[in-house]
Amino acid sequence: MDTLLPLAPLSALSSQQTRDHEAIEKRAQEFEALMIAEFLKPMFDSVSTPSLFGGEGAEQSIFGGMMQEQYANAIAERGGIGIADQVKAALIELQSASTQEQEIRP
Repeated sequence: MDTLLPLAPLSALSSQQTRDHEAIEKRAQEFEALMIAEFLKPMFDSVSTPSLFGGEGAEQSIFGGMMQEQYANAIAERGGIGIADQVKAALIELQSASTQEQEIRP
């Protein structure tokens, strides 16, 4: 398993690098929320709503999906399960490798 290198604090970066890191962090968190939503889907699918409260109609599936998405976003915003950290580190590594390649080429 690869070891992660410590990331530079945002205060040590230029303004462009800071914006890049913030964008990467946002995208990594969005990806984690998407993955968490997929993990939650079987849990929500296994729960049936009593007919007294609306049953299993089209509205239930629409609002159930929206609720699932909001749960996933809330979990990701509060630290998630670690997917965003891994994605963020990989994206930053790819970005720095790309930057180094551009600096080497004339």
